[in-house]
Amino acid sequence: MTENEYLQQVATQTGFQHYPLQGPWGKKSGSVIGTRDGFIVAIGFNHSRQGATVSILYRFKKLPQADAIKSALKQSGVLPKKQGKLADAGADFLGWEWKYSFVKPKVQEVVKLVETLREALKPLASGFDGRCQECASNSTPALTLMNGIPGFVCAGCQEKIHRDLDQAAVNYDAIVPNYPNGLVLGLGAALLGGIVWGVVAYAINYIFLYGAILIGYLIAAAVLKGTGRVTRFGQVIIPILTMASVLAGDAIFYTLIVMKQEHIPFSGQLLNAIVVHLWDIETKGSGVLSMLFALVGAGYAIYAARKPKFKTAFQPLGAPTL
Repeated sequence: MTENEYLQQVATQTGFQHYPLQGPWGKKSGSVIGTRDGFIVAIGFNHSRQGATVSILYRFKKLPQADAIKSALKQSGVLPKKQGKLADAGADFLGWEWKYSFVKPKVQEVVKLVETLREALKPLASGFDGRCQECASNSTPALTLMNGIPGFVCAGCQEKIHRDLDQAAVNYDAIVPNYPNGLVLGLGAALLGGIVWGVVAYAINYIFLYGAILIGYLIAAAVLKGTGRVTRFGQVIIPILTMASVLAGDAIFYTLIVMKQEHIPFSGQLLNAIVVHLWDIETKGSGVLSMLFALVGAGYAIYAARKPKFKTAFQPLGAPTL
């Protein structure tokens, strides 16, 4: 059974509507979307590195505390234990994921899960009452997708959101970047990351990819904090500092190894000798893996340093998708 056929059956049994190409997960099969008791529900497929899931998104009126719904649901003991898990929950949403490998969960069980989650939410949150979720005044009976997420947003609030984002983009571009501060913070993060990389690698005798990615993320965060916004300078210096940090960590790692094997104390001369011959050491040992991880970390750092998007797309349900 294809994803489209599966979702069509879910739509038939829930009484909702199947919208191909639309919904939160950006899949060609789209989503099943509808409302019941004021709660908005979207059902669809999601594929990630963790595997394939049937995903369910519930939306409701915003609660005062963002973590209230998650803790209350976990303490209630009513959540299913064999039909997936709670992926996330916030002030106005609940996300559920039912992971599968080859065979999709039975349609009837997914439909039952949708109802179970709604019953679990009822004592904790309120459904929408036909008014705009932003201004809570204008009558808004029709669902609208905001960046793929279904909700009730009136035309006036849609226009206001566009204006606010346009102004935010202007304000962001008007920030004068502080390059020296960004460089200093970036160098500090690179130095700290290199020390941690080397010491941890020595302690566990193992290098790991996520360490390089974490270093890239921290350096990107430090440079952006220092400069104040994304700039070409930052996008160039961040991957360079990331690779330098990982290689510096390798130099520390090899220095510690030599100290242990040769029973000699640390010295600047020893560290300098390691640095001078680092390229030969890297290419002859497992250092190639470190350099590969450094490239991955640098790539992630560039991704982390991308400019924020000040855009929101509104789309009526059932509208043609470009």
